[in-house]
Amino acid sequence: MNEASKEQFVRRNKLGILAVLRDLKKNNTLVMVSHGRGQFISKILDVLPDTNQLLFDLGSGDYDNQLAKEAQTLNFVAEPAGAKVEFTSGQAQEIIWQNLPTFSCEIPPELYFIQRREYFRVNIPLQPTYVCSGKFPDTSDFSFRLKDISLGGIGLHVDKVMPLAIEAGTVIKDSLVELAEFGSFRLDLEFISAMDRQTVSSKGETVTSQRLSFRFPYLSPAQERDLQRAIFELEKQQHQKAKRFRD
Repeated sequence: MNEASKEQFVRRNKLGILAVLRDLKKNNTLVMVSHGRGQFISKILDVLPDTNQLLFDLGSGDYDNQLAKEAQTLNFVAEPAGAKVEFTSGQAQEIIWQNLPTFSCEIPPELYFIQRREYFRVNIPLQPTYVCSGKFPDTSDFSFRLKDISLGGIGLHVDKVMPLAIEAGTVIKDSLVELAEFGSFRLDLEFISAMDRQTVSSKGETVTSQRLSFRFPYLSPAQERDLQRAIFELEKQQHQKAKRFRD
């Protein structure tokens, strides 16, 4: 979304900003905190308007936390149910809160609360292999490699074009989405479409494959939270690989 489009979702009223931040805290919504030298997963711990403080959790690694403390600007992104939240803060400080180290920054003067779903989609690496398996409506089994995933749904890769006895809108119950070290998820999938794709192999041959698109018709709060964590970790992993390649 470009800046002009985002402007319609900006909130600058202090009470409105506090309400959004408190909802993130109440629902334990995961937050991706990023800066010029890295990123980490956090969550809002408390909102203190009297002292204009936003308290959020440290990352899992000391090095990541040190980089965050040195950053002059931090960008926050969260995807609670039905929306996307984005805001920016200045430099954070590490304080002690409830006897634990905690990051503190000023409550942002503005915040984007995007009420229509614009899910961040992360591409799945070829290795290790992440798969989705289940049963089609005709009870035949399937097991395909994941191509991409978001909180909105998944794309599956099929090596060869295959006839599908399934219509758009059909829901496949209790499919298993396996993301290796990031966890496994039992989820319903609603079929959207199938698209043929042609690529040229290393031998110069034209290879036709298929992409199957599904959306998640329903995610429980726990499923959404755990899936968001997996997506954040996948994004972080790819970001680190890209950084190593550049370096």
